[in-house]
Amino acid sequence: MTRTTDDLSTQQIISLLTEELHDLDPAERRAKSLELLSVFGRAKADELPAEERPEAPGTPPGPLLICDWAEDLGLDGTTQQLGITVEPGPTKVTKTADATGHSLVSSGHVGADILHVPAGSGFAPHTHPGDHLLFVLAGTGTIAVAGEIVQTRPGQVYMVQGAITHAVGAVSDHMILSVGAPHRRLDSLDRQELTAYAALLSEFGEITCRICDIRATTGEELAAKGCTHSPHRFG
Repeated sequence: MTRTTDDLSTQQIISLLTEELHDLDPAERRAKSLELLSVFGRAKADELPAEERPEAPGTPPGPLLICDWAEDLGLDGTTQQLGITVEPGPTKVTKTADATGHSLVSSGHVGADILHVPAGSGFAPHTHPGDHLLFVLAGTGTIAVAGEIVQTRPGQVYMVQGAITHAVGAVSDHMILSVGAPHRRLDSLDRQELTAYAALLSEFGEITCRICDIRATTGEELAAKGCTHSPHRFG
């Protein structure tokens, strides 16, 4: 790259990075451009003398990071309409069988990703560093935590403390906007830590599917009783 980036706007830098990554498919190209832009912002801070560097870890990089994640379909009366594309992302999410996504923005401390989880798949029981806000964009899904499996739907946002074992499933093809702090890349090995299924059980050693109204002590028992939502299938 022959041009300097000192005086360029965020969008100009993105355009230059996109040109450099022309061999990737369009979705992955833009996602990688945004990741590199975030790195560029942190690299500039690292070049400062030690006494001038930001003291707080995760200080946002200098450039303003803006990324389109939905199509603006305008207002219908007083209701804002957004267009969400339901399709796999360019990056496979680590420690999952089928979940993919693309990164939106990240300061290195807080960041946002779009996740796609195919119907019948999901995130096995796990914990992760920090907490995640999960905004359901499309499709129905499940969240399993503290001995219960409940259904999730578009228009909802939910959060589970990262240190508490939980599992996320997809009933139909599922799109989620995930905001996490501290943020980890989709393919980072420490984005999540898999745990035993037993860590999902209640204090009485049971798990109840609120969708099927079935109670059991294991995922296999839930399935044998006719429940199709147990996250033991995702391991």
